Amino acid sequence: MDRGIKILVVDDDKDYNLYLTKFLSDEGYVTKGITKPLDALPTLEQEKFHIAILDLKMPQISGMDLLKEIKAKHPHICVIILTGYPSFKTAVETMKLDAFDYLKKPFDLNDLRKALGNAQKTYCLVGSSKDRIKTSVGKKLKGLRKSKKITQKQLAHRTGLSPSLLSQIENGQIAASLTTLDKLSSSLNVKISYFLDDEAVEPGEKDAAESNHA
Repeated sequence: MDRGIKILVVDDDKDYNLYLTKFLSDEGYVTKGITKPLDALPTLEQEKFHIAILDLKMPQISGMDLLKEIKAKHPHICVIILTGYPSFKTAVETMKLDAFDYLKKPFDLNDLRKALGNAQKTYCLVGSSKDRIKTSVGKKLKGLRKSKKITQKQLAHRTGLSPSLLSQIENGQIAASLTTLDKLSSSLNVKISYFLDDEAVEPGEKDAAESNHA
C-alpha cells in the first residue's frame, strides 16, 4: 500500500461519510471527507488529491454534475462513483464522463479495495511498482493477442494504435494509458481489469504462453 495516496470522499450522508473515511484511513490512505458537495471544488483547489469518491445523489449539486466539473478542472484525478440508486443509464453516463468505476451502495468492502487497487495501477499511483505493472500489462497483452492469433499489425488496425506503440507496451517499455487500455480491451473483448488484476487469466492464454516457451 502506498500510504501517500490522498482520497477525497464527497457524501452528504454524515454517518456514511465518517464510516467510509475511517475505513480508508485504516487501509492506509490519507483521507478527507466533506459532506457539502459544493465544497468539493474549493477543496481540490487547495489540496492535491489522487482519487475522489463521489456519491451520485446529493443536494445542491448532483454527483454527475460534480463529476463533470471536477474532470473539467482536474482531468488527472481518478473519480469513483457511489450510488444507492444504480441504473444502467447513469453507469454509462458516468463512464462517458471518465469516471473510473461505479459502485452501488451498499457494497462489499472488498469491491472497493479492488477498485482502489486497480485505480492505483491504472493511474500509476503505486510508484515503486510502476515497472512491474508495465511488464505485467505487456505480458498479458502479448499472451492474449497470440492466444487469439492476432498480429500486432491487425491489432493496430482494429484499435487505431501504431504497431510501434503496441510493441513498446508488450515489451514493458512504456505504460499504457487508460484510453489505450480501453481500446485494447474493447478490441480483444476483455474488461480493462483483465490487464490489471494479477489473478485474471484469459482462457487459452496459459497454453499460448507455454507453447511460446517450448
